[in-house]
Amino acid sequence: MRFRTPLALTLTALFSCLASPAHAQDPLTAPPETGAPKLELPPPAQAADLPPPGARATLIVAGLSTTVVSYGLATGVSFLFPELRGSKDLRIPVAGPWMTLGQTGCPTNDPDCSAVPMVLSGVFMVLSGVTQLGGLAIAGEGLFLNTSSGRRPAPKRAASATVRAVPMDFGPGSAGLGFVGSF
Repeated sequence: MRFRTPLALTLTALFSCLASPAHAQDPLTAPPETGAPKLELPPPAQAADLPPPGARATLIVAGLSTTVVSYGLATGVSFLFPELRGSKDLRIPVAGPWMTLGQTGCPTNDPDCSAVPMVLSGVFMVLSGVTQLGGLAIAGEGLFLNTSSGRRPAPKRAASATVRAVPMDFGPGSAGLGFVGSF
C-alpha cells in the first residue's frame, strides 16, 4: 500500500523519459516533391450556383427584424426594471446593452444584493447586444449578396444526333456492348 504513490511516480517519470521527442523535418533535407497533384481552386461561381434574386430581400428583412425584436425586448426591460443601473442605456440601439454591461452592479439603495441577478442581467445584456449586432450583420450580408439574374442558362445541345458504342460489364467473366447517344 505505501509503495503505490512512489511506484506510480517512478513509472510516470520512466515512461515520459522513454518517449522520443518530436522533430520537424529540415526543409533543406526534405525529399523533393514528387508528381503529386497540385490543389486547384474551384471554378468561379456560375449563375446556377448563386442564390435566387429573392434571397437578398429575405436576408435584409430577417436581419432587420431580428435587430428590431431584440431592441424591443431590451427597451421593454428598461421600462419594466428602471431600478437597474444603466437601464436607460438599454434604449440606445446596438450600443445600449454593452453600455449597460459596463454599469452592472448592485443598486445604490440595496447594499445586500445577491450576485445571481447581476450575473443573469449581464448574460442577458450580452445576448441582447450580440443579437442586435448579428441582425445588422445579416442585413448587411443581404445588401452585398451576389445573386443570379433569375434566368436559367439554356442547356447545351448537340449540333446533331450522336451515337457511340461503350463497353459494359455485367460481372465476372462477362462483357457487353451498349450504345449511348443524344438526339
